[in-house]
Amino acid sequence: MELIQAIVARLANQGATLKNYCITVTTAVCGFAVTLQHPIVALLALLPILTFAAVDTKYLSTERRFRALFDRVRQEDWAIMPSFEFDHLSVPEASIWATFLSWSILGFYAPLAIGVVVVIGILGAVYGRSI
Repeated sequence: MELIQAIVARLANQGATLKNYCITVTTAVCGFAVTLQHPIVALLALLPILTFAAVDTKYLSTERRFRALFDRVRQEDWAIMPSFEFDHLSVPEASIWATFLSWSILGFYAPLAIGVVVVIGILGAVYGRSI
């Protein structure tokens, strides 16, 4: 069970790392757009947001499978010697769309994308250029 817990913790940490990288890359691209005074360059920030959201969704989906595996192992009869079989594929796969629509993914990446759109609007108003 400790091994499964360690895998879940590693996947959760990787999800947090992806979010940190996404904020960094998005901020850098928006800053580059401000430096160039071209609002359209800020549109490029949507690409890493979508990419990191897709990767984070896959990590969270896999994490949910390992959590289900942990629950299954936890509910086994402890009077019998465990098999030590580590088959996460025997656990039903978590829905990618349900995972994407979770607060952890959509609740983070959607406001970030909206923020990029707001930055594009502000840059367009300040520099008198539209997309």
